[in-house]
Amino acid sequence: MALLVGVLVIVASLLRHDGDIAGLVKFGADDPANGLTAHAEQVMDRSVAHSDDLGHDGKFFFIQALDPLYLSPADHAVFLDRPVYRGQRMLFPLVAGFGGLTPAGFVPWTMALINLAAVAAGTLAASRLAQRYGGSPWLGLAFVANPGVLFEFDISGAGIVAFAAALWATLALEEDRDQAAMWWFTAAVLAREVMFLYLAGVLILRLWRTRRIPFMIGIVPTLAAGAWAAYLRVRLDVGSGVDQVQEFGWPFGGMVDAWDNWAANPVDLAVIAGLVIVMPMLIVRGIQQPNYSAAGAMGFVILALLMSRQVWWRFFDISRAVAPIITAYVLTSFSAPLRKPQDAVSL
Repeated sequence: MALLVGVLVIVASLLRHDGDIAGLVKFGADDPANGLTAHAEQVMDRSVAHSDDLGHDGKFFFIQALDPLYLSPADHAVFLDRPVYRGQRMLFPLVAGFGGLTPAGFVPWTMALINLAAVAAGTLAASRLAQRYGGSPWLGLAFVANPGVLFEFDISGAGIVAFAAALWATLALEEDRDQAAMWWFTAAVLAREVMFLYLAGVLILRLWRTRRIPFMIGIVPTLAAGAWAAYLRVRLDVGSGVDQVQEFGWPFGGMVDAWDNWAANPVDLAVIAGLVIVMPMLIVRGIQQPNYSAAGAMGFVILALLMSRQVWWRFFDISRAVAPIITAYVLTSFSAPLRKPQDAVSL
């Protein structure tokens, strides 16, 4: 089912863009700042399907995939709007570009196929988690049916890979496979650095359950992300990159600033209202029925409160930013707790 949904996303994009898979990458026509779209057309030696606006995140991952190790930053990285911010999310373009060896014309296809595989993998992990929590395996569709995941697929973003890896790490922890969880969390934070929030929530619950600090589960992902961050700054020679982060602000500030747009767009208002309602409900259910997926997603509630106006402006972006909340809420709320043997009643 997840693969079918993913294929439909790809086919729909192909139909909208006359069979050009580049339409799924979201290149933009209005790109006067650095000529990214023109560069993409040059390296692919053809015109590419693009939107009439600035496009979206997929175009930056395409540029990264051409040189994911930043061996020649003057050739490709110069077309990134915020190179350090973009570059920290290295796993998706590294795999899509096969270390920079994938021909440019095939990169949009590898990006689409990787996200297709990630959609299937994330759904499978969610399904197995639902079973462990005492629910139906069909609840795993809470991954692929998550609006944030679908929107991320439609812009060829890295969030699907990151979230899928985090769910496999969660499953490993539920099955007491700490080493596997450590490596899956490493993949998650290298795909999207904000998954450290998910990791933090999981580690807090693990500490509460075992009364032991899970050092290795947290240290290895932190060292890996830190090593890449240091390498990236050396290769780009652009300083700390802190000034390139634009997505955060004062608590609730982004929501207040985006209110006028919600009021003028009923669909945005309805979807965002639903998302806001689910946030406290997740916290309540996560406390009533503690599990690692809920604990990890709770960090994204805090994240949502700190998101800036540009993220809260449309439901398209905020749903991608806090996608783990929706899936974790479904897995936690609609799965009955597993009965322990001593709870069984003998007849």
